[in-house]
Amino acid sequence: RASGTAQMLGSDVAHLVALLKEPPFELHHLTGPRLGELGGEETRRLAVDVFSKLSPPGAFQGSATGGTLAEEGERTTAKLLEFLRHVKYRPEGGDESAQRKAWQLGDHDVVLPALKWVLDHRERCEKRAYVGHFMADYAVPGEYAMDPEIQDLMNNTHELQRAFVEAHKECERARREAKDPVKLKSQIADLEREREQVRRRIEVTKGKVAQRVTDPRELDELVALAQSLREEQAQEHELARQTRDQTERRDLADRRRNRAATRIRELRQSLASGSPAALLQQLVDEVSQRKQLVEEKLPAELAKKRARLESVREILRSDVRTDSDIAAQTSEVNKLSAEVRELEDELSEAMAKRDADVQLRQQAQVAKTIAAKRANAVTKRDRLAQRRNQVVGEYESASARQEGDGSAAGGAPGGRAATDPDEMKARFESVKAKLAKYKSLKRELDELNMEAAVLARTEAILEEDARGVMGDVAEEERRAGVAGFAQAQETLEHVSKVKGDVDSAKGAALEEINAYVAEITRKIKERKGALQPRIKELRDLRQHFGALESKHADAKKRYDVEAAKHQKKRDAVESE
Repeated sequence: RASGTAQMLGSDVAHLVALLKEPPFELHHLTGPRLGELGGEETRRLAVDVFSKLSPPGAFQGSATGGTLAEEGERTTAKLLEFLRHVKYRPEGGDESAQRKAWQLGDHDVVLPALKWVLDHRERCEKRAYVGHFMADYAVPGEYAMDPEIQDLMNNTHELQRAFVEAHKECERARREAKDPVKLKSQIADLEREREQVRRRIEVTKGKVAQRVTDPRELDELVALAQSLREEQAQEHELARQTRDQTERRDLADRRRNRAATRIRELRQSLASGSPAALLQQLVDEVSQRKQLVEEKLPAELAKKRARLESVREILRSDVRTDSDIAAQTSEVNKLSAEVRELEDELSEAMAKRDADVQLRQQAQVAKTIAAKRANAVTKRDRLAQRRNQVVGEYESASARQEGDGSAAGGAPGGRAATDPDEMKARFESVKAKLAKYKSLKRELDELNMEAAVLARTEAILEEDARGVMGDVAEEERRAGVAGFAQAQETLEHVSKVKGDVDSAKGAALEEINAYVAEITRKIKERKGALQPRIKELRDLRQHFGALESKHADAKKRYDVEAAKHQKKRDAVESE
């Protein structure tokens, strides 16, 4: 049966054994090798024990848990498959008959992965098994399905199931919204103390008013004035809040309108001064920047704000605040929110201004094109210089050979000239053609050198302009309160690249580890298969050794008895 666990890695088997040792299962006697040596019935019993602990009471009643696994095999298999359907487990093989047969035989390749998946999703499976047990329909034979009493019972069952669903949802909602009783008691105690303080203040205020105002009519008039004052103050606070909200909305609308107008003006300038390709490249760059903003920066900021919101909610739940404290904190929060929105808008405007600078983008494209042309020109210049040196060398060597041949011919009496007129003419024509080509190549080289000088000067000017623009960008970033944003963006890109390299290295290491684990598993399997005959031989030898040891013990016992008799007779003879 150990081969059945070959589908699972050794770490998965160890993880499954560790989960089975936890409450409420507490199978401390179970180990990895012991799990691999379990038979089919033992594996089914293990699955029944685990699933029954996660199911409602009575779900597996009458199954193999009562010691009747052989008698209730079909029923137990049906209950196991029903549990897996309730928890929505999807096995690798889609053949239901093959799955049922595998569960009947207790196949490790099917049972153990299902156990691991259920234990990994224990809470979710326990909840689904609970709901599925009460929502499952009862199988009614066809001859009784049309019986009126049976139909009434089925309708009543469906109504109860719907009521159960509503009650279960209400229970889950109450559990989620349930508060800590200790905190509730603390809040109640704080409210009681606050009420007592307010009551004492009211009594002290009433005493002061009674001392200063003795006329009842004047007292009623003062009470009416105080009540109207409170109403006016409440209306004033409400109007102030509405004014702040309207002001914030107006400012936000103005900023959006300004950004839209700026964007339209920049697009019109791009259409008027740039080519469609440049406009398309600008839009592509803008889309990539927005995508990076949406996928990387905004999720991080949103996570931080959510964490801050949770901390604020926890503070509000843990402490009791008066209306004045809440109003003051609300005003402060609104003020900070407005400042944050202003800073975000300024940051967006600065980024849009920097990214949408058409002139800077065009200059960067021109500088990139010029740098490419300069590199091509330098390469061509080097190639032409090498060719020129080769032609000059050939010319000098030809001239030297011609001079040597002429001197040798003049000093040899009666000898023939080393070169005839036709050969000299051919060499002259060849040298003349090469000289013309050399002059044309030299002229082209001089032009390329001049163009390279112009390109170098243009590159220097563009670099100086770029430094000036980057200085302006840094100044705008400093004004917007985001100094060092461009440098941080470059650092973030570098970190992202390094992270990608590290992730690829981790993936390669993980693949290597998986291959190593698979090799170790294969070797263990081979070693176990090789040791199986020896283990069988060892068991036979142990049985044979036990039989021989029992025979030896019996013979030794008889020997001791006879030796004792003879020793007694010998002692008697010696004494005589």
